[in-house]
Amino acid sequence: MIKASLDPHLRARILTSRPLPGVRAGSALVWHDQRLLVIQDDAFSVVWVDPASGVMSRVRLEGSGEELPKSKKPDFEAAFVGPGRVVTVLGSGSAAVRRHKASVDLDSGRVQVTDLGPLFDAVEARIGVRPNIEGALLAGEVLRLFHRGAGPGASATVDVAGSVLQGHAVEIFGHTSYDLGFAEGVPLHFTDASAFGGRTLYLAVAEGTPNAIDDGPVVGAAVGFVTGEQARYAMLEEPSGEGSCRKVEGITFDPERKTIWAVTDPDDPERPAELCAIALEGFF
Repeated sequence: MIKASLDPHLRARILTSRPLPGVRAGSALVWHDQRLLVIQDDAFSVVWVDPASGVMSRVRLEGSGEELPKSKKPDFEAAFVGPGRVVTVLGSGSAAVRRHKASVDLDSGRVQVTDLGPLFDAVEARIGVRPNIEGALLAGEVLRLFHRGAGPGASATVDVAGSVLQGHAVEIFGHTSYDLGFAEGVPLHFTDASAFGGRTLYLAVAEGTPNAIDDGPVVGAAVGFVTGEQARYAMLEEPSGEGSCRKVEGITFDPERKTIWAVTDPDDPERPAELCAIALEGFF
């Protein structure tokens, strides 16, 4: 197990935040071609956002793309570019209806939604609990999945052969458990991850819930990074410097503006997701 350390030399602070009208339950972010692709967990649709102009455009993945009830939502929680010029979006796998993969071709705009059940079955067999995949990174031929623990159950990463995305048999290379620390006595667990300067940048949230289905009060959030077998983190701060209790669920890096972007899931259908710009100190 890798035990993350709270590092006093690191700081993560929200600089600005703004609502994304019509976007609910933000769950992942992808940076591509000077735009952000915002993933929602409760609909078969994603939204492109131009952070400079604020212009937004929706892409339907399947059906009407409208909001779905919790029992039917796809729970899309992880997204990355690849293989090739395709954005891959993954469900969490935390319920039978949450095992989809959606692919969006960045050139043609073609969308394909498929079932990825065998992958989630294999991950469950490996880690011993039903998976709740909240982040994913594709590095060469390896797909790293970030499982969000619940309550005292550890978070974990699972490395699989990336060929599973083309329909090949599942091949698991290994897995690692994580102790990501605590906020107000509540365990921090993965909510997303992104490649960052040869390291892995991650988000973690302390949410008072015993399982992957029910929502609970958020008492803190953290931004950290993993290098080899070491993990360090800072608690996320509001612009005022107070600890943040936002449920941040997606993170990505804009290399042109050198900006870290995050998106929130307010767990309230009446409130839109928020897009946050985050300043990091000591991470570079």
